[in-house]
Amino acid sequence: MKKVTMYFVILFFWCGFNIKAQEQQYEKNQPYSSYWFVEELLKWSPENDRDAKFNVSHVGLANRFLNDSINLNAGTQEIPGIIALMAPHTTNFHPSQGFSTVKQYAFPFWQYIDYFVQWGGSANEGIIVPPTAFWTDAAHKNGVKSIGTVFFPPNVYGGKEEWVYEFLVKNDDGSFPVADKLIEVANTYNFDGWFINQETYDLKGDVGELMQQFIKYYREQSTLKLVWYDAMIDDSRVIWQDELNNHNQMYFQNDDINMSDVFFINFRYNEVNLEDSKALAQQLGRSEWELFAGIDIQSKSYKTPVKWDMLYKNGHPNNTSVGLYWSNSTFDISETKTPEDVYSNEQKFWNGGPTIETRFGKSTWLGFSDYFTPRSVIIELPFKSNFNYGLGKFYNENGKTISNKEWHNLSIQDVLPTWQFQVDSTKVKATISFNDSYVGGSSLFFEGIQDAEIPLYKTKIELDKAVKVQVVSKTTDNLSLELYCKLSNGEIVTFPIKKTSAWSTGAYSVQRNKKVKISEIGIITKGKGSAFLGEISLYNKKELKPTTSSFIAETFVEDNKAELYIHFNEIQENVYHNIYYLNANNEKVWLGKTPSQDFYIPEIPTKNEKINLIIQSVSLGGETGKMVRKVLVVSKN
Repeated sequence: MKKVTMYFVILFFWCGFNIKAQEQQYEKNQPYSSYWFVEELLKWSPENDRDAKFNVSHVGLANRFLNDSINLNAGTQEIPGIIALMAPHTTNFHPSQGFSTVKQYAFPFWQYIDYFVQWGGSANEGIIVPPTAFWTDAAHKNGVKSIGTVFFPPNVYGGKEEWVYEFLVKNDDGSFPVADKLIEVANTYNFDGWFINQETYDLKGDVGELMQQFIKYYREQSTLKLVWYDAMIDDSRVIWQDELNNHNQMYFQNDDINMSDVFFINFRYNEVNLEDSKALAQQLGRSEWELFAGIDIQSKSYKTPVKWDMLYKNGHPNNTSVGLYWSNSTFDISETKTPEDVYSNEQKFWNGGPTIETRFGKSTWLGFSDYFTPRSVIIELPFKSNFNYGLGKFYNENGKTISNKEWHNLSIQDVLPTWQFQVDSTKVKATISFNDSYVGGSSLFFEGIQDAEIPLYKTKIELDKAVKVQVVSKTTDNLSLELYCKLSNGEIVTFPIKKTSAWSTGAYSVQRNKKVKISEIGIITKGKGSAFLGEISLYNKKELKPTTSSFIAETFVEDNKAELYIHFNEIQENVYHNIYYLNANNEKVWLGKTPSQDFYIPEIPTKNEKINLIIQSVSLGGETGKMVRKVLVVSKN
């Protein structure tokens, strides 16, 4: 990817000349995400890497559905999809578990993508980059596969032929040490595979053949995914084909061997390229939807001119799936970097609409939500969402602020609404509010102008038992809300929500109805005014309260503050840990929340050389365990 490689070399030099400034943003014991050159990877093990335990995702890949007949967790891409390459931070100095600012990227439209690729790597930092754990956590919660990057830059941008040779070293027994290490890293950190982008040229020998053997070995040794980028061809030359053809098909399908799950087609294709690619994929016994035509939106985001007629036809994707390069540009083009501004860009990007002037005339950005059916993971109960975006200017619990500090941690992002927000804006304005919340740092905000229906969640909940629905909301002026549930038999059940100016909880019940499902949940606004929605939860029966884990805390003290490493002795699936301390006024202050076994806290004040720490576990449905308290006696360095 010519533009890709140029960017990362420039990015490296920027980072290199500003290392001291970068380091000053973080405390001394901050754990960072991993990145390696080949030689470093071969020496790596979880045991010799102090930060490794902070880079493990503990969230399993959720099952997701499109409709009753399509299994989206199948091994093949049965329907058109999207792979999104995102570079949310520089390769180096990427904190393992989030930031202390809202001015970092968080992604809210997981329902339209099938693969998330953490894009990164540079000639002077490292070329092998696994996805950061909190990105994998968020992806997995939404049923999206999380992919790391192997990036061999062009020579002119610092790439070295020897890195490719080191990568492809083959043992006498036929094994490839680097493939074994890539598998070990993915299994240790709990992500789903690797994207290989080989753009280093002037290679000697049978490198193309070796790469094919490497991929075959990788596929034989694991069930991990592999994404291949259209750059290197069969004889090891780097010649972008802009299609699938006889020069690169062996990296997609080699005889009866499935070599890559995703084939990312370079950006300069025309309609014939994509038509021919589809025909060849089918000839090889593969689905055309496993080919992803790239769109480079790095610099302009939704202002990028795109030849949509090559990608869409009759309101649907045509010939191939779609590959997005640098979809986090919604953050990059924001002048303020505030959550409100970035989210406004996200809605334009995914929902379409803006018309821009280009040198070719006017161009309309069509987006993706009208052309791809949203996926959903809401299949089993309990389900609960506080519409937590994964960052906040504060942190609330039950409507009360228990931290005034900014935070960013996608590990605790909720499953956000399926439709955001495909409603008539002349009747109601709907968005995510970062100014109020019931739990977390955000909520849904509606400004009603006329009566309107707002679809929120796509669901597939069996009604073989009655389903309880709980809603937390508050309204102003003359606006009233109704909850609605659409059933698979065509019936619509509605419930009026009590009108109140303070956060208030309403509980409702959808009666048992065998062979019928709840297929959609939403809100109806009536009248004029505004409303906040702070929670929607569904359950058949109350969950058992989780057992709060015992823990060990390691402190690093300097002056009147400390950094903490916390290790939970027990780890339970779908159980999160809230971490608090008691301040000088004996008030509980939130420090963070995590599904991980190991968590880092960058700063906590010490009180009389003591830290009063509180841990409380919480389940997916919101049930809380007992508080576990511990007084840490610390001494200043």
